[in-house]
Amino acid sequence: MLCPDDSTALKRASYEGDVPVDQCGKCGGIWLDHGELEAVQDIRVNDYSSELEAIPTYFDNAFEMALAKTEGVYSCPKCRREMEKREYAYCSQIMIDVCPSCRGIWLHQDELSELEIFFEKCRADTREVRKGFLASLRSFLT
Repeated sequence: MLCPDDSTALKRASYEGDVPVDQCGKCGGIWLDHGELEAVQDIRVNDYSSELEAIPTYFDNAFEMALAKTEGVYSCPKCRREMEKREYAYCSQIMIDVCPSCRGIWLHQDELSELEIFFEKCRADTREVRKGFLASLRSFLT
């Protein structure tokens, strides 16, 4: 497969020792086959606690998100179909390129670590909601 950014041959690599990915040695982009991003989401090797404290506000990223939506369209390195540019998840503020055919994902340099930080933030928010719910339930029952 060739890099959608610069046509360099993608090389097979192992992300965090467990997930096989295809990476561009020139631009640092990563191709994830369908299901590989979910596998990365389940791994908790890196510590992003300091990054979680420094997450910018949604307003700070609004301009960058608008610019990212206007960037060029890429061809899927696997099946050569035109990929779609979309925000990973509601309020993630991370634009990814997704192939509508094979459902693979192209991530530019640093986008995978940005997604991991987003996953950690979601897990932390979920823990806080559970704590609040349980505290409210205890208060109600006593």
